[in-house]
Amino acid sequence: MIISLIGFMAAGKTTMAKELSARVGAPMTDTDAYIEEREGRTISEIFAAEGESGFRRIEEECLEDILEEHIAAHPETLGDMTRCTLVLSLGGGIVTTPGCRDLISRFTYCVYVKTGIETVIERLSRDPGGRALIENRDGAALRDTIERLYREREPLYEALARTTV
Repeated sequence: MIISLIGFMAAGKTTMAKELSARVGAPMTDTDAYIEEREGRTISEIFAAEGESGFRRIEEECLEDILEEHIAAHPETLGDMTRCTLVLSLGGGIVTTPGCRDLISRFTYCVYVKTGIETVIERLSRDPGGRALIENRDGAALRDTIERLYREREPLYEALARTTV
């Protein structure tokens, strides 16, 4: 089984994915890191050059590649719900793409890492580094953007997740 972690930016998905990976003895992939390596650019650079729609297209292609490669190497992944073979930390906005939601739903056991909006705002106001959708915002604009994105995405996280932590 492939376990995927979804949730808002700064929710702690990557931290939890690393811990889960170590505990279950399965490799871990962070989709944002995978995208940056494959593209040879940061997420912010991709957003600047191609916009959000261009980034979301690349994100879906990369998720597809990760899943195809893993399933080809571990075909038992699809039928074995007792053993984790991969842990995925997914970007916060991946749920906004219907194709990604379909892939996550069909091929992973999806866990929503739910973090309160005040915690997210506090974490991101300290260090927004590399968060393309909130870079270069002052305090008020940062809060407004985070609240808007959080409200838009939360129903998608909840609908997709099999478990919430």
